[in-house]
Amino acid sequence: MHGELAGIRYLERMTGGAQPDERVPMIIALHPMGGDPSALLEILRGYTGRARIILPFGHPRGGMYEWYYFVPGGPEGADVTREADRLAVFIEAVIDERPTVGKPIVTGFSQGGIMTFGLAVTHPESMSAAFPISGRLPASLYPSVALSSKPAPTKLPAIVAFHGADDLAVPTADARASIAELQRAGYAAELREYSGLAHETNEAEVREIYERLASTLKIFPSP
Repeated sequence: MHGELAGIRYLERMTGGAQPDERVPMIIALHPMGGDPSALLEILRGYTGRARIILPFGHPRGGMYEWYYFVPGGPEGADVTREADRLAVFIEAVIDERPTVGKPIVTGFSQGGIMTFGLAVTHPESMSAAFPISGRLPASLYPSVALSSKPAPTKLPAIVAFHGADDLAVPTADARASIAELQRAGYAAELREYSGLAHETNEAEVREIYERLASTLKIFPSP
């Protein structure tokens, strides 16, 4: 199913035999730069839990899509914040439009993983958990100082990051630093690293993502 809300196009896929009009948990899945929602659908297509997967499109460029134009050394934090603001409005609109149990889990790969980190910091109220894959939090969005200077959100989302230990495109050290910073800021955050894995996914990583999705979504009562 295709749709558009809040100026953002999206795909919708049901899993586990759930029907479109059924009230089920929601997963928001954010594609990588130079990809499209099918990249995340390929990762999530084997998930068998009952859920609604919403796969928004970023901005078109060269026949594919990106969330922002990446320039090394450029103002990435500002770009991530701008797009996170757009996505937060979109997520609220989708929840209002589609029958949903609880707040969604947000996940994404590469630039989609960066956006997942960014949303967890700039709009923590929009999700129940964040599962960034091969991503990092831009240093300009490190939250510990900002969060300590104002009232903390009522509840921060749990964050589990998944990353190849041999990733050079988004260095694993950046993911480690992101998780350490989120822990300092009060998030329940952890990093799952996979030996021998570069900027990609493998069977072991995807299997653990499915397990974490299932265990997190179990907290929602049946409708």
